[in-house]
Amino acid sequence: MQLAPHILKQLKHLLGAHNVQTDPVSLALNGYDCSQSRFRPDAVVTVNNPSLLEPLVCLLAREKIPFIARAAATNHAGSCSAVKGGVVINLNPLCQIYTIDTAHGFAEAAPCTVTGDLQQALAPLGFFYAPDPASEKVSTLSGNLAQNASGARCLKYGNTCDNTLSIEFITPQGQTFTFRHDAPGPDWLGLTAGSEGTLGLIKRMRVKILPAPKHVKTFLATFPSLAASVQTVSDLVARGLIPRCVEAMDQITTRAVEEFAHAGYPTDAQALLIIELDGDLKQIKQDAQTLEELCKARGCQTFTAAKTEAEREKLWSGRRAAYSAMAALAPNVAVGDGTVPRSQLPAALAKVRTIIDQNGVTASLLFHAGDGNFHPQIVFDARQPEQTRRVNKTLHEILKACVDCGGTVSGEHGIGVEKRSVMAYQYSRQTLRLFTQIKQAFDPFNLANPGKIIPVGFEDKSSLYQETDPAVCRLAQEIKTRFEQKEKTAVVGTNSQWKTLCAQTLSTKDLNQILDIDKTNYMAVAQAGVRVKDLLNALAQQGVYAQLPPDYPGTLGGLIASKAWPAFTAQLTGVQAIMPSGDIVNYGGKLMKNAAGYNLCRLFAGSVGALGMITKVFFKIYATPQALPKQPAKAQLFFRPDPLFTAVKRTVDPQLLFLSPAFEEGRL
Repeated sequence: MQLAPHILKQLKHLLGAHNVQTDPVSLALNGYDCSQSRFRPDAVVTVNNPSLLEPLVCLLAREKIPFIARAAATNHAGSCSAVKGGVVINLNPLCQIYTIDTAHGFAEAAPCTVTGDLQQALAPLGFFYAPDPASEKVSTLSGNLAQNASGARCLKYGNTCDNTLSIEFITPQGQTFTFRHDAPGPDWLGLTAGSEGTLGLIKRMRVKILPAPKHVKTFLATFPSLAASVQTVSDLVARGLIPRCVEAMDQITTRAVEEFAHAGYPTDAQALLIIELDGDLKQIKQDAQTLEELCKARGCQTFTAAKTEAEREKLWSGRRAAYSAMAALAPNVAVGDGTVPRSQLPAALAKVRTIIDQNGVTASLLFHAGDGNFHPQIVFDARQPEQTRRVNKTLHEILKACVDCGGTVSGEHGIGVEKRSVMAYQYSRQTLRLFTQIKQAFDPFNLANPGKIIPVGFEDKSSLYQETDPAVCRLAQEIKTRFEQKEKTAVVGTNSQWKTLCAQTLSTKDLNQILDIDKTNYMAVAQAGVRVKDLLNALAQQGVYAQLPPDYPGTLGGLIASKAWPAFTAQLTGVQAIMPSGDIVNYGGKLMKNAAGYNLCRLFAGSVGALGMITKVFFKIYATPQALPKQPAKAQLFFRPDPLFTAVKRTVDPQLLFLSPAFEEGRL
């Protein structure tokens, strides 16, 4: 459709006539990204001044016009394609680095600052920004956060969300908020990370910067099989050795890269690992010896170290050129993005190779081996319909195989429009309903990047989740009964932090089981009613550690829901909760990365029981003791609900049945 003349007039008045394009060429150039999706917008507007973002969004909201934030458009899922038409907002001119504060360890930048440009600005100062997506020379800070794309260093330094300290965020109604991880209430910053622009726009970012390590050493190891290479990664994590990054490639990838980039990779090996260590020289030397022993124990054929910075850069240039190398083989490359628990990598990759062979497509495999995130790259010719059909079928079968292995359909590329349908395979109907409610609360008129993430018709396509734990089932049934009878309820743990006036309470005291301490994946699973002290004792008996406060008197669920230890929120990889309706929702698992849907761990952390009752969590554990924040654990129970909290509350609990310190009767 065409925008009405009066709307175009308003846009031109606000932004300048030269910044509003409706010609066919401009629409075509902004109608695609690195995926197969092709949808033309109705107009393209360019924003040169960040102060114009709020009035622009308000204008579009008033006229009920969909909008899509667009930066470098390097994503592979159709996340910035104009599925519903509307206006593409070109943010690329907003690329300034405002502040670099090495004394306090942060940089502030406009949303479309190119990741590589920030790295170049930091390098002379002796600092670096930890996330390093392979597309860092073109991808932007806000684009990386919108997809939660993190790159190879995620294993040691955390993902993009973890390295973002705060953002200025504009909702689809044009309201501006500042989000921080440690602010009282839900972790809105963590929730919007990976939301692909469907909840609003990022206006400004403050990111964490770190002193550059004094020493970095890079190694290349080759193996007779892909399985042997990935098993080596599990071995080194089990030894408590956390490299700066670990990247793996199969033989198809290395041969393509050598032909294209001449990185010096052996082409006769079935698989290779690029492993990088950083830090103290003595520690690197010790870790390198352990690393070589572990590689050789798994049949490593060669183990070499880069002797100079030029050799090190040459090794990494090949990894960064992997996509381009495959693109040189055919007109099109479809890139997959699945994540499985590390222990499942060998089985998952065997399934993937079988799927590729059965569908008769040509594909390479490369992956961030340290976090279980892999990227099949399938070459084809999109002008051939049958080839395209087989490629799409292959990708969907690969993603389903990831789910079958306990994984997720996206580790960092997002869902967009290309992977919407398989979301109904990964998530239950109840969880997809919650995703829909979150979107509705933030964006009641469905204007911000509509048509993404949530599968169409999921009520018919997804399955209902069936819980097997008797204690959880009893709680869910009790909550459902109270929901039907419209009885108000206060969710409590040990009831030590908040003395509610509500006559009806629900306690997690019967959810007191430590369900798993997994020393293969270095993940633990525990119910919400487990006391933190008991959990730490159980971990210590197994010789593992967690980033939990040793002096906290309450339960694990209470710690998370009250955000008493904000640093632990980043350790959560999965959550189960009962909603005020009695629905049970599940998100994540034993996964280092998950960019599929809205991060429910971040929603329930800090929600003080107002949005749902946490019943089970998955979190990271470590083979060595962890440095802990110096401040004591302190519950953040009493705060004034902001408009977003109120909107989400009224959407997921319209009868206001779940009470909390922020939502006692009469306060909302």
